[in-house]
Amino acid sequence: MSIKLYDEALVEKIKKWVKDPNLAILKPDESTRLLQMKADIGDDKPIQLPFIAISRDKEIKILNTQKQPKTFSGYILQASKKTTMTINVVPIELAYQIDIYTRKMEEADEFIRNFVFNFINLPKLKIGLPYNNVWVEHESNLWIEDSIVDNSDITEHLFADQFYRFSIRLYVDDAYLFSIPSKETPTIELIDLAVEDRETKDIVEDTVIYKK
Repeated sequence: MSIKLYDEALVEKIKKWVKDPNLAILKPDESTRLLQMKADIGDDKPIQLPFIAISRDKEIKILNTQKQPKTFSGYILQASKKTTMTINVVPIELAYQIDIYTRKMEEADEFIRNFVFNFINLPKLKIGLPYNNVWVEHESNLWIEDSIVDNSDITEHLFADQFYRFSIRLYVDDAYLFSIPSKETPTIELIDLAVEDRETKDIVEDTVIYKK
C-alpha cells in the first residue's frame, strides 16, 4: 500500500538527526508493541532511557474517493513495443506522533528543541517505490502541529523510576497510495483502402490508420 515506505522514511530522517548511536528509535510497528511491554516480565529486554517511539494513527484519510485520470491512467513511466508502465495514485493523509522518553528534563528539552527546528526547516520526506523493477522517487512534506504535549504524568509501568515524556504531532497531507501496472502496448497498423469515385468510377487509393 506504500504506507510502510512513509514510516521507514520518517524513521531514517530522524536517525540522521540523532547523534547518539545507542539511542533506540522504535518504528511504528514496534511502538504498537510498546504499550504491551513490561521490562521485568517475560522475555523482553529492559528498556533503556532515553529512547524515541514513533507511532502512526490508525486512521488513514483518503483525500479524494472519486475516479480520476490519475487513479487509472496516470503518468507513463516506461513504454516499449510490447509493454507500457504507468504510475497511478490515490491521495491520502498520514498522521504521526513522536514520543520522547528521557530520564532528565534537560534531555527532553534538548530533543524537543532539536526536532522542532528540524521539522520546520527540513520538512521534505522522500520515499522510493521499488515496483516492477522500477525505482521511482517521490517527495512529500511533513507538517508539525502547533502544540507540544507534556505526557510525563501518564500512568505507565515500563519504568520503576520517574521519567519524562513529550509528544510531537506530525502529518503528511500530500502522500499517495501508488499502483504501477504494466500493460500490453496497443499496436498501430496501416491499412490500404481502395475507394471508388462515384462520378468517374476511378479507384482512389487512400491510407488510413487503424488502432488495434
